[in-house]
Amino acid sequence: MKTVFFSLIGCFIFLTTAQAQQPASKTSRPAYTLQQQYNSIKARSSSYKEFNQVYKVVRVDHLDRLWKNVQDSLEGREHSIRQAGKATEQALKKAREDLKTQQAEILALKRDNQQKELAIKKTAHDVASLSVFGLDMDKQLYVILSWVVILGLGLLAGVFAFLYKKSKVVTDEKIQAFEVITQEYKEHKQNAREREIKIKRDLQTEANKVEELNQQIVQLKKQVPL
Repeated sequence: MKTVFFSLIGCFIFLTTAQAQQPASKTSRPAYTLQQQYNSIKARSSSYKEFNQVYKVVRVDHLDRLWKNVQDSLEGREHSIRQAGKATEQALKKAREDLKTQQAEILALKRDNQQKELAIKKTAHDVASLSVFGLDMDKQLYVILSWVVILGLGLLAGVFAFLYKKSKVVTDEKIQAFEVITQEYKEHKQNAREREIKIKRDLQTEANKVEELNQQIVQLKKQVPL
């Protein structure tokens, strides 16, 4: 009995707020609110104390009536929730349909904007660029590159002229040095030939002297008796 009573009390506490915010259906709505019925049952119940705990003796028909009213309240709330759920589902369905329509319109606007942007970009590209050797190039960049190429070629021509002048000076110096070396080589060759002729003459003279000495030795050998 106590367990049933406390269970009903728990259900009552859970549903008191729902009962105050959401009424039950017209056919099953109780004459009093759950709070009033609970207070009435509590007031009519006799009390007794045991082990320093206060207990209530509640009539079964009152509990049955309270339990029936709780069930009616739950059914009413469930009905309201189902109705609200249906309304929410319909609203959600309509919102989804509206969203799909809006998404289709947005996609159409995006495609239109993309086409317009492509046309604008193509026009701007045709105005700002030109074709060079089959490659698209910005006009300003083309002018800058042209000036860079011209200045580079001028600078390169100046460098080549400087190098040619310097190379010509070096070449002339090398030619002069080669002529000097050639002349010195000719003089050295002439002096070497003269020294060679002189050496050959000296060798021939010495050879003649040796030959004469050999003849004298031979004569002396003949004169000296063995």
